[in-house]
Amino acid sequence: MAKQAWNGKTGGTHGMQSALVSLIRHTDIRVAYGLMHLWLIWYIIVRRTERHGSYLFHRRRGRTRIQASLDVYRSFYHFGKAIIDRFAVYAGQPFDVQVENRELYYGRVNDPQGFIMLFSHVGNAEMAGYFLPTPDKRMHILAYGGESPVVLVHRAKVLERNNIGLITVMPDDMSHIYRISEVLQQGDVLTVAGDRCTNDATLTCTFMGAEAKFPAGVFQICVTMKQPVLLIFVIKEDHRTYRVYSEQLDINSALSRKEQVQDLANRYAQSMERIVMQYPYQWFNFYDFWS
Repeated sequence: MAKQAWNGKTGGTHGMQSALVSLIRHTDIRVAYGLMHLWLIWYIIVRRTERHGSYLFHRRRGRTRIQASLDVYRSFYHFGKAIIDRFAVYAGQPFDVQVENRELYYGRVNDPQGFIMLFSHVGNAEMAGYFLPTPDKRMHILAYGGESPVVLVHRAKVLERNNIGLITVMPDDMSHIYRISEVLQQGDVLTVAGDRCTNDATLTCTFMGAEAKFPAGVFQICVTMKQPVLLIFVIKEDHRTYRVYSEQLDINSALSRKEQVQDLANRYAQSMERIVMQYPYQWFNFYDFWS
């Protein structure tokens, strides 16, 4: 299987994305969910990303090929709902976000010390930024800079209302490293995904019974900055409700720096595996994730 990279960009033209915002603004969000069925099979075939999803369900979860094909459809349907929910927020639609382990999450948010919040592409972590504001601590999301104009403009507007800014990562530009240091030194929150590799160095971790690549830079930042690390998963429960699961990932100071980075990545991968097994249709990594 040829390796396919993730380009980090939301699909659809500028006009299509603007029309989706308008549709959701004037109709029930479930109408958009229903319309999605009309083009979902075509999308899967044309994009040819179904083979990677099939590998997840068939080889890593032991499903038959027929079951895996149906699972791929379910996974893409959940993915479509996550995208629609994002545009629903742009259209002003409300959602209920409930937090498990509230003491840990809000204890860290209300602490004057800065911290790093790791998330993954299980569920829809962006919804936490929209509906879990941190009024006394500014949150900064490390974000891919190649997104579409519609997404970038609407996302920035909604996030800014919740005291959340973006640190944009652009190719051949290392300025985001200096911004990361600044925001943590001033007691703010750095939010970054730990399960998406671009062209940077990688680490190998065991994930769902096979070796997989994780971005080394994310975990190197966590170890270098010596700040608390909180891992969150934001899972969709129904058409208006999301649930946030959180846990703290402590850095083992007894290990060497290289070992600390690998150990942190391993525990991140283990936690993500548990949540993927619990919500298999809400892990949205549609590319060749395993080595």
